[in-house]
Amino acid sequence: MKINNGLIFLLVLMVPFLLNGMTRVYEEKIQDQATTHRFDIETTPLGGSVNLQSEKGDTVIKQTFAVDPHLSTRTWAYENSKESTKITASREGNKIFLKGQTRGKPIEKTFKINELSWNQTFNLGLEQFALSPEKSMIFWAIGTKGPGNMKITRFKVKKKGIETISINGKKVEAVYITISLTGLLSVFWTGNYWYRKSDGVFLRYQGKGGPGTGISIMELTSESNETD
Repeated sequence: MKINNGLIFLLVLMVPFLLNGMTRVYEEKIQDQATTHRFDIETTPLGGSVNLQSEKGDTVIKQTFAVDPHLSTRTWAYENSKESTKITASREGNKIFLKGQTRGKPIEKTFKINELSWNQTFNLGLEQFALSPEKSMIFWAIGTKGPGNMKITRFKVKKKGIETISINGKKVEAVYITISLTGLLSVFWTGNYWYRKSDGVFLRYQGKGGPGTGISIMELTSESNETD
């Protein structure tokens, strides 16, 4: 069967691609340390691409994601030169193939998953869910820190309600969501996320920053569209 690229593009347009704001900047603070996260977002015929650069002091982490129209990850590249880590991963059916170098050592893994979404973009990847009628969902993600480094884990998402929060000095109605590990592991980590009620844009994260690091708070500081 011959695939018509024009037809594919039209079908994709029928599904909202909700990563509004082609460039977004977030600031994350843990105690007296700050990290700046810059997301550059582009819509493509098959969904979208996200380039993320995170800077903390002399540490720069670069990530690139290709996502489908539902914001599920198709491919992911991660580079942290300070830790001698550079990997790529891609999904084919119910398998994710990862290879490269992590912490100076070669790595090649195949993760066998199921039909659940692979949400490596994590916070941005839940923007459609925030606007949907669904109350909960489960997704897969690959870790990049601590004991979960380059291991895949399932996470559970729950909507908690609507709250009014302050972002850049303005009051905003937001969908409040929690994310935790599944099963018995849920006691080890829970993250709190807020998404703008009007369009689903990720606004704030608050949760544990890691062992012995205290509470991490990440907030949107600026956003702009191509037409701005």
